Amino acid sequence: MKQEKKIISAGLILAVLAVLTFSVPPVTGQNEKDVHPELSEQEMLIACSDCHREDTPDIEKEWFDSLHGIAMVKCYQCHGTYETFKMTPDKADCAICHKDMLEKCSQEKECWECHVPHSFKAEK
Repeated sequence: MKQEKKIISAGLILAVLAVLTFSVPPVTGQNEKDVHPELSEQEMLIACSDCHREDTPDIEKEWFDSLHGIAMVKCYQCHGTYETFKMTPDKADCAICHKDMLEKCSQEKECWECHVPHSFKAEK
């Protein structure tokens, strides 16, 4: 009788684990909104700005007119590629080019809390 209860308990535990394993989406470190829309292999060869000039013209123009746009800093350098895309870059992404500036700034705030995203002007 005790052996049967152990087998039933083990079976229930395995069943619960299986349900949890297959019902919870995998953790990728990205929000659902951070997933770039599906693109064909051909579309992946097009510069981000070419599509965003039509899809999000205000953001593309803000970037184009900014110091990053003038210096030709590409979208993927901050936001990643289609496979690693993130809507909001981490401080570590900014530190690749701006490590010296991050050492001077508040560690409690994100970069865009002091600078307008894409134009990078100081907020007042």
